[in-house]
Amino acid sequence: MTAPHLQPGQHLELDITTVAFGGDGIGRHENFVVFVPFVIAGERVEVEIVEVKRRFATADLVRVIQPSPHRIEPRCPCYAQCAGCQYQHVDYAHQLAMKRAQIRDVFQRIGKIAEPPIEPVGPSPRQYHYRNKIVVHGPGQPGFWTTRGRSVIPIAQCPIAREEINAALTGPLAVDKHLTLRCDTAGRVRVFAEPPAGDLIEETVLGKTLQVPAGSFFQVNAGVIEKALEHTRQIFSAGRCRVLVDAYCGVGLFALLLADLADHVYGMELDAAAIQLANQNAERLGLQHYDFYPGTTDRLLFYTLRQCKLEETCLILDPPRSGCGKQVLKTLAKQKPRQVIYVSCAPDMLARDVKELLAAGYRLERVTPFDMFPQTAHCEAVAELRSSQ
Repeated sequence: MTAPHLQPGQHLELDITTVAFGGDGIGRHENFVVFVPFVIAGERVEVEIVEVKRRFATADLVRVIQPSPHRIEPRCPCYAQCAGCQYQHVDYAHQLAMKRAQIRDVFQRIGKIAEPPIEPVGPSPRQYHYRNKIVVHGPGQPGFWTTRGRSVIPIAQCPIAREEINAALTGPLAVDKHLTLRCDTAGRVRVFAEPPAGDLIEETVLGKTLQVPAGSFFQVNAGVIEKALEHTRQIFSAGRCRVLVDAYCGVGLFALLLADLADHVYGMELDAAAIQLANQNAERLGLQHYDFYPGTTDRLLFYTLRQCKLEETCLILDPPRSGCGKQVLKTLAKQKPRQVIYVSCAPDMLARDVKELLAAGYRLERVTPFDMFPQTAHCEAVAELRSSQ
C-alpha cells in the first residue's frame, strides 16, 4: 500500500490496536501501518511521524489522549530516552500477557502453527534490580545509548541493574568508549573496559558453583535462569532419556546442572576457553560421565549423535540470538534424538527453527516463556519437541 501522503514532522491521532514483538505499538492511518513506541493496545495517542517507508511509517509518541488502565508511571527518569527499556509504562502483569501474545503471534506468522502451545510467561522474582551486567558508554560520564542510537545519555543509576552495580556507578568512573560492570551471585562487582586475561567470576545456580570468564556471556537474571533450569530438568526427567547432548554449551551450564539425571553428558562450544572451563567445572563438581568438545556445533553435532542411542538421547539447543545454523537443522533431519529442548532469547528465530524441525518429523509439545528481561520487550523461551519416529 502507498503511504497516504505522510510526511516527517506531521502530527496524527491514532488508535493503537496491538503491541508487536519488539515493543512498538501498531496504529493505522487510512489503513497504513504506523509503528509507535511506549504505547499500549487500546490507547488513543497523538504521534509525530519520524520516517515514512513503502509499507509502514515510524512515529514518536507526543501524548496519550486516552490511556490504558494498564499504564503506570515509569520508575526511571531516563525512560523513553534510554534504549534499554520499552515497557516501564506497563504494569507487570500486563507485560507478561503482552509477551505471551507476541510469542503466540510469532509462532503463527513465522512458525506457521495455527494453534501454538504457548504457556503463560514465568515471571521474574525481581521486576527491577535484576540485571547482573550492564555496559556503559563514554567519553566522560557513563551513559547509555539513546533510543535512536545517535548519542549517549548520562546516567547516575539504572533501575533494572543490580543494587551492587548501582553502588559502583556512584564512584568515580571515567569512561573512554565502553565500560562493563558485572556482578556475580555473591555481590562482587567487576569493572573493566576489556576483561583481564584469565579473570574469572563465580556464579552459583541451583546450589552448584560454576566459574565463568568475566567477559563471557552468562544469563543476566539469576532468579529466572534458576526457574528455567528447574523447568528444563523437569522436561528431561519426564522424557526418560539417559544421554544429554548440550549444543552451544558455553561453560556447561545446562549439561552440568542436568548431569545428575543422565548416564552421560556431552557438550560442544566454539570457544575453546569456555570448553576448558566446562571441563574444570565438571571436575570441581566431581563428575566423571562427561565429554566436552571445542568446535562448531555445525561440525560436531553429527559426530556426537553418532555415539548415542538416539531413542535415549535428549538434545539441548541454546544457540546465539541468530538461531541454529542450517547444518544443525540438516543434521537433525537425518539423526533424530528422541527429545529436543530448545532454549532461546529470540522467539522469532526459535519459531523459524521450530518450523524446520516440524517439517523434519518433530512434534512441538509446548513453549514455555520466561521473563528474563522485565521492563523490556525481550523474553526467553524454552520449547520442548519430540521425535515422531
